[in-house]
Amino acid sequence: MQSTITKQPKAQLKEPQENHEHAPGLLLVMNDVPPDLDEELNRWYQEEHLAERLAVPGFRSARRYRAVGSQPAYMVLYTCDSIDALTSPAYRKVLDNPTECTRRILPRMQNVIRAACRATWSSGNAVGGTAIIVQCKAIEGREEDARRFIRDTFAERLKKSGCMVSISLLESDAEVTAASNSETARRTRPDHYADWVLLVESFDLVCLSLALHGEVLRCDSQRDGLLIGSLNRYELMCLYGAA
Repeated sequence: MQSTITKQPKAQLKEPQENHEHAPGLLLVMNDVPPDLDEELNRWYQEEHLAERLAVPGFRSARRYRAVGSQPAYMVLYTCDSIDALTSPAYRKVLDNPTECTRRILPRMQNVIRAACRATWSSGNAVGGTAIIVQCKAIEGREEDARRFIRDTFAERLKKSGCMVSISLLESDAEVTAASNSETARRTRPDHYADWVLLVESFDLVCLSLALHGEVLRCDSQRDGLLIGSLNRYELMCLYGAA
């Protein structure tokens, strides 16, 4: 499989953006599937599901990823004008009226992680051919400390690796996640929930993995206000824009 990989020198990284009120919305879904469902799942996304979602007003783009040496096996990211698109009547109508194929596939998804997020801060405007998802969480009451650490220390150190093309902080909203998900009832097990997510994109997954591993080891939750959890590595499969 080949992915279009965008390289962008460190000096050309876009200036960081931080605006919570007008932050873009982003829906993250990660999942495993039984081996016998793999082909049908990919065909469903390609031929039906992505187009259906991107037809909803407010949805901008969709990206699908395949895991590299980690799980869950697949990830899809939907970018929206704002998180409000995920609670709109148009989106609810799509959720509440699934196609026959959707009804067949959703119950068989496994280890689902789902989060409706606000992209509250970002640096860099390139889409990398690879990405690492860093699940993390601010210590209660120290959210601003955690944001400052990510922006001023963590991201700046990663830029020095020379292989990072962008980094985004995605802060999930538990209420919107629950309100925008009638699909949970169709799955055999409840979804897992991500709190904060760092989406770190690169053109060199090995280089980025090493850089991230080093920075995670340097983190001190009491000092930085941030708890860092799992790291999941992904390769871009496809990128679609709304019509």
